[in-house]
Amino acid sequence: IRGYDLIDMNSFEESEIWSLPDTPGLWCQQTRAAASDSSPLPALFLDRDGVVVEEVEYLHRVEDVRLIAGVGKIIATCNQNNIPVIMATNQSGVGRGLYGWAEFAAVQARITDALAPFGAHLDMVLACAYHGQARSQYKKQDHSWRKPNPGMLLAAAERLKIDLSRSWIVGDQAIDIEAGRAARLRGGVLVLSGQVNQSSAANVRSSDGYKVRVAYSLAACRFLVGYMNVEEIIPDEDPKPKLAIDRDSYNKSKKDEKWIQQKLGLAPR
Repeated sequence: IRGYDLIDMNSFEESEIWSLPDTPGLWCQQTRAAASDSSPLPALFLDRDGVVVEEVEYLHRVEDVRLIAGVGKIIATCNQNNIPVIMATNQSGVGRGLYGWAEFAAVQARITDALAPFGAHLDMVLACAYHGQARSQYKKQDHSWRKPNPGMLLAAAERLKIDLSRSWIVGDQAIDIEAGRAARLRGGVLVLSGQVNQSSAANVRSSDGYKVRVAYSLAACRFLVGYMNVEEIIPDEDPKPKLAIDRDSYNKSKKDEKWIQQKLGLAPR
């Protein structure tokens, strides 16, 4: 795929960059081999900016990479429980010409290094540079890989033999949650560490077996490990997003809970 010669392959154990049709604006790096002799596994899909690393507009400098507290631990927990962890990120900055795949690769290498002390790793990284306002070859109004479309999730599922019906996605925008819904995942978690799109947040609801939760950060999502190890899907009676509580760090007041509802567009300001 585009960017193959920009990566130091020695820095990734058993790493593989694989190509797809229409590749200039697509990126996929795989570090996990699909187990052909086993049943499909549930996976944890993650957005990058505002979920794994602190939000920086058009992040492309390695010195700006800062892992969000608690992220390494939860990814390591998934690794230990044989749950593939897959990063799926829109990268319109590449399409807009603000930086290139070389800078993207360098940022990803820094994230890999930051996760290593926790014994954590990403099993696959997918990125889409296509955008309606991008330049020349990257200009595509509605590419199947660009979230909220489910293309990145579906490609990962095919490559790694993922059971989408038991998988979850964690993101900081409504488009992440909607990508999970379109891919028919079991559920999505909207974290409030990033930027919630106010105009569409009110539509982020549980429906048709797709659960929606809200958390302050990825660190509060340890409950997902248990969810993904249970095959039965219990439908929500209430379609409104529910707050995921991390007992170790959650000590918020009713005022904070009201703020969350306002942030999601579910309560009057």
